Amino acid sequence: MPGANGRRAIGRGDAHGSRAKRGEDSLTAGSMSSVHISPEGPECEWKEILPRLDRVARTLAAFANGVGGHLWVGITDDGLRVGVPDARQVIADVRSAGELCHPQPVMNLRRHRDGGLILVEARIEPVRPGPVEVTVEGAQRVFVRDGSSTRPAEEAALHRMRRKDGPTRARLDKRTARVLSLLQASSPLDQAEVARSASMSRQAAKRALVELVQADLAQEVQGRRYSLTPSGHRKARGSSRRGSD
Repeated sequence: MPGANGRRAIGRGDAHGSRAKRGEDSLTAGSMSSVHISPEGPECEWKEILPRLDRVARTLAAFANGVGGHLWVGITDDGLRVGVPDARQVIADVRSAGELCHPQPVMNLRRHRDGGLILVEARIEPVRPGPVEVTVEGAQRVFVRDGSSTRPAEEAALHRMRRKDGPTRARLDKRTARVLSLLQASSPLDQAEVARSASMSRQAAKRALVELVQADLAQEVQGRRYSLTPSGHRKARGSSRRGSD
């Protein structure tokens, strides 16, 4: 997405106005030597230039409807840092995109100097309870992250977002944890593919998938196929780190 300089962060809207008005003007210049830029995925997206504002708003809302995320402007899809010509305009545009979200998510905007280049970072906080909606062609729509892309939310995802406590902190048995790892490595998969790849019965695969969906760790996409939610990717990463210790 295109870039600009920043002036202030986005507030959550009327329900969170006092918080939004305190700490949003946090745009600062930083050194890239102290900044970690994650690969694109459920919690990170790179844009060389900003697309239309409604498309930017979909990405902001999808991060807010998950576990939060980072939008970097001035980085190509291949990961090449090209910077932005006018950071101030980028920040203004991102703020305008945030105004299309209801409620507006809290967002911290920063610019980072990388040699002679300037990159813009927008860090979006998760919103609970949700969902955060976006006005698209006069209608309110809800978007979520699916891997490194943004897509419309399914009804089951909307139900989970409306829970006040956010994603369930589930403890998974070994079979369900195996399916979690499988979906992290290769998805989306249908029930039969999960059963075959995990060497378990179709019924066992179904139970594991239902448990993951109920825990907000997996979601149904593309008609009876399953992929991890941002919460699922985060849990899978944590499990793999513990397993390597």
